[in-house]
Amino acid sequence: MIAREDYSVSTYAYIERPLQEAVLTLAEAGWKQIEIMCEGGHEEILVWPEARLAELKRTGEAYGIRWSLHAPITGCNPAARDEAEAARSEHLLVETLRVAEHLGCRHVVLHAGTEEEAALPQAEPTPGNEAAAVGMAEGEGAAEPAGARAGGETATESAKRRVVGFLTRVLERTAGGGAVIALENVPPYPGLLGVEVSFLWAIADEIDSPRVGLVFDCGHAHMTGSGRCLLMLQQAMSRLVALHLSDNTGQADDHLGLGGGTVPIEAMVAWLAACGYRGSWVLEMRKPEDLQPSADRLQSLTRQFSSSF
Repeated sequence: MIAREDYSVSTYAYIERPLQEAVLTLAEAGWKQIEIMCEGGHEEILVWPEARLAELKRTGEAYGIRWSLHAPITGCNPAARDEAEAARSEHLLVETLRVAEHLGCRHVVLHAGTEEEAALPQAEPTPGNEAAAVGMAEGEGAAEPAGARAGGETATESAKRRVVGFLTRVLERTAGGGAVIALENVPPYPGLLGVEVSFLWAIADEIDSPRVGLVFDCGHAHMTGSGRCLLMLQQAMSRLVALHLSDNTGQADDHLGLGGGTVPIEAMVAWLAACGYRGSWVLEMRKPEDLQPSADRLQSLTRQFSSSF
């Protein structure tokens, strides 16, 4: 058994339970860092009254927990063209950041959104429905729209401009806040923006704020093609806030325990050790029983490779 304060764990493992029950289960098991995924019922935290948020904060203090949040995926589209949808999405992220500040979160994970013309309806990411919700893209990870639009601006450039504007407005509305908005690379499903780390990096670079960074999801990157996981990790390093860790065989976003698929975990840990990575390691597993073995494996690899540098 390891000291569980070394790694963060997502409430995704208990997404079918009420949030308070999921948090208490993880806290009582000894996990000291918890990322609340605001989906699949756990988005309830965004409408909790102040008294209930204060109770959760006290629970965290009693157990010595450090928090992070994963902003909603459903209903939050930073790339929305429709003004009403963009306003609703902006409000949702501002509310997420409000909760994050209340809990003292280090960061809030955010997806860049969807390109409406290509996107299919998304279901909540409850266990087993991710691939069914949006389908699988063929080829090497190019889900970003690339077609030219009027005036010579490509769809990718247009989408990037909308996300930059969205984040700029949110940063202005939450000025003085401490939580970093961390853009996460997503699976190569049709219509999703942010499959490529380079797209997210360009957004963060243009905004150039210490409150905007990146989250690297190795499972999502692994789905874009052989060898690309390590390449994308290297692209993300200069702005990397946190890692989302799970395994798969490259075909679907299975959220398996580490070692259950073909994600190059050993090579990733070696690279991160060589770079002196000090950000968060978030275990985002589907099954609770995969959490501890994954943490054990991760700590073993970290010790192995850290001693080499």
